[in-house]
Amino acid sequence: MPQTRLFRTSSFRLAAIYLALFTVSVLMLGSVVYAVVHTQIAAEIDRDIGDESAALLREYSAHGRDRLQALIPTRGGSFAYGLVDANGELIAGELAAPANATGWTYLREPESNEPDVESTVDVRGLVTRLDDGGALVVADEWRGARGPMHALLSAFAWALAATLVLGTIGGVVLSSQALKRIEAMRSAAQAIVAGDWRRRIPETGADDELDHLARTFNLMFERIESLLEAHKAVGAAVAHDLRRPLTRMAQRLETQLGRETARPETAAALEAAIADIHAVLATFNAILRIGQIESGARRAGFREVDLAAIARDIVEAFQPAAEEEGKSLSAELGEALPLSGDRELLTQMVANVVDNALRHTPSGTHIVVAAVRLADGGKRLTVSDDGPGAPEAERKRIFERFYRLDAARSTPGDGLGLSVVAAIAELHGMAYVAEDNAPGLRIAFDMRN
Repeated sequence: MPQTRLFRTSSFRLAAIYLALFTVSVLMLGSVVYAVVHTQIAAEIDRDIGDESAALLREYSAHGRDRLQALIPTRGGSFAYGLVDANGELIAGELAAPANATGWTYLREPESNEPDVESTVDVRGLVTRLDDGGALVVADEWRGARGPMHALLSAFAWALAATLVLGTIGGVVLSSQALKRIEAMRSAAQAIVAGDWRRRIPETGADDELDHLARTFNLMFERIESLLEAHKAVGAAVAHDLRRPLTRMAQRLETQLGRETARPETAAALEAAIADIHAVLATFNAILRIGQIESGARRAGFREVDLAAIARDIVEAFQPAAEEEGKSLSAELGEALPLSGDRELLTQMVANVVDNALRHTPSGTHIVVAAVRLADGGKRLTVSDDGPGAPEAERKRIFERFYRLDAARSTPGDGLGLSVVAAIAELHGMAYVAEDNAPGLRIAFDMRN
C-alpha cells in the first residue's frame, strides 16, 4: 500500500500524537533529572571545597602563612589552589584571587601548566581573606562530575532515540493493520455497490470497534438485499401480470385491424391504440432493463472490448438514416478506447446517444462521434452535434428517468433512453456528462486508467 496513504491514516496520526506527547514527557523528565543531579553534584562539590578550605585554614591558624605556602604545592586531588599576599601577588598555587573578592565566586584556571598554552577553564572557588591581608583560594572545575553528567545525558539521548524508533515502528505496524482491515471493508463495499449483494465485510474475531462496525454494516446489507430481492420479485410479478394482457390486447386489436376494411376512422383508432400499447410495453421493458443493469448482474460477462470499434460500427449503421433526414453523421475514432465491459450493453449505450442526437436535431445538423485522449492520461468518447443544444439547467437533468426537454416533447419517446445510457456508463465505471458544444450538445464518457 502507498506509504503516503499509510501516513494519512487516523491511526498513524493518533500514534504520532501519542509519540510526540511521550517524547515531550521524556524530555521534561530528563531535564528535571538533569537539573536535580546537577544541583546535587554542585552541592557536594561546594561541600568538598568548603571542607578543603577549612582544613587549610586550620593549618594556617596553627602554623602561619609559610605553612600554607609549603603545603599547597603538595596537595593532590581535583582541587585548584591559590595563596596571595597582602599586595595581591600570587605566592603559591595557580589561582589569583580577584581584588576585594571574598566568598563563593567563579575563576579562570589555566588548563595546562605549560607556559606556551594559554587555554583556561571556568572553576568555582571559595575565597577566604586571611588576617595578614592575604587570601586563600580553593576551587574545583567539576572534573569528577563531568563523567556522571555525560553518562546521564547519553542515557537520556539513547532513551529518547529508542522512544522515537519504537514509537514510529509501532505506529506504522498498528496503522498498517488498521488500513488492511479498512481496505478489506472498502473492497467488500465496492463489490456490493457493483451488484454482488452476497458479499459481506470480513470480521477478524477481535471483537473490537471495527468488528462491531462490520457486523452492523453486514446486518444492513442483509436487510437491503432482502428488500432488493422483494423488489425484484414484485417487478417480475408486475412484468408477467402486465405484459401478458397488454400483449394479448395488442394482438386482438391487430386481428381486428386486419378485419376492418369498411371504416377508415375505426382502422386509424385501432392503429393508434396498438401504437400506444407497444409504447407502454417498450417503456415497461426499458424500466426493467435499467433495473437489470443497475443490479450489476451483467458484470460477470465483462470482457476486453474496444469502445471506439463499437462506436465505429454504430456510426456505419446509422449513417443511412442520418442521410435520409438530411443530417451528417461522421466518426473521428483514430484513438482506441480499450476497457473491460459488456459489448451488448456498450453497443446499446452508444446507439441510444446517437439515436437521441438524430431524433432531436433539425435537418442540416452535423453529428460527430470522436475518441479523445485527455491530458491526465484518461480517454473520452464524445457524441457532439451543432443543433439547438439544451440550457445548462436542463443539461444536468437529461439523464433522469422520464425527463424530456420542452423542445423534445413533440417527438416520440419515453424519456428513458439516456437513463439507460447513464445506467450502462455507471456499470462500467465511466463518468458521463452533457456539455455545451457551442453550438449544440456534447455527451461525453470519460474512462480513467
